[in-house]
Amino acid sequence: MEHNIQQSLFFDIETTGLSADISAITVIGCCDMDGNVTQWFNEDGLSQKQILTDFLAFIQPYNTLITFNGKTFDLPFLTSKIKEFKINASFDQYEHLDLYQILKPYKNLWGLKNFRQKNLEEYLGIQRTDKLSGKKLIKIYQDYLENGDIKNKESLLLHNHEDLIGLHKIYSLMSYPALLDKEFTLSSYFIENDHFIAHLNLDIQIPVSCNYEKSGISLTLDHSNAILTCPLENGHLKHYLKDYKNYYYLPMEDLVIHKSMKSFVDTTSIIRADKNNCYSKFTPGDSFLSAKTDVTNYCADIIYYILSEK
Repeated sequence: MEHNIQQSLFFDIETTGLSADISAITVIGCCDMDGNVTQWFNEDGLSQKQILTDFLAFIQPYNTLITFNGKTFDLPFLTSKIKEFKINASFDQYEHLDLYQILKPYKNLWGLKNFRQKNLEEYLGIQRTDKLSGKKLIKIYQDYLENGDIKNKESLLLHNHEDLIGLHKIYSLMSYPALLDKEFTLSSYFIENDHFIAHLNLDIQIPVSCNYEKSGISLTLDHSNAILTCPLENGHLKHYLKDYKNYYYLPMEDLVIHKSMKSFVDTTSIIRADKNNCYSKFTPGDSFLSAKTDVTNYCADIIYYILSEK
């Protein structure tokens, strides 16, 4: 992840509805990388412009904004309000990381039936005090404006606060795209009992220890460490290719050819390659084992094969 972590800021908003044209901002909250939370509350139902202006001033020192589904909701909603109140500001100068969009490809890998923020919090073992739904929060805010009950205000702020803390913790799952982006170093690697085994040090710690297996390959992730184990078949390792859509598979020969070579083979004996049969085979001899860069690239491709849903 190339963005400056300390110049990154989580943010989340609460509103009275989904449409900015007919709905109001009730709470804007931010959380920095150290877990410090700052919130702005629309106390009287008339302070949208003020809390939005204060929020925009607060985020100026940062260069990256992190949200959950913010590309679809939070940023468009606030951008609409910026225009409505004729505030001279925009979000154009900020990099935006939407964890919903970045992490959704790993939904099946983590065994999640749904992909809401609370589902990810449950996967990470996070327990929330707040149990309120968005619909219930709208009613609570309306009640607060009518009767000024401080408990209603506290409920609204608690919900936003726990959204922010949850978002901060969910960010740890960015270790998965980082791993796919080859953010690791080889600690050791060797051939043992007809298996290639590599020990890796991860740049970003995995929050939940786990093990993944596919096609006889095993990847064990344990916080800052990983062990990749690949079986040798008749002395050969399989090297799975990322761009399988550009290949055809020959079942009789158990090999793949690039689509540019299709015209040179009997088309009745080939099928389009898929993720599981698009591989080459090689003998991991001394030339391979002595080339740490080649071994690192091989490990990266195998990890991509195991973890990627594409």
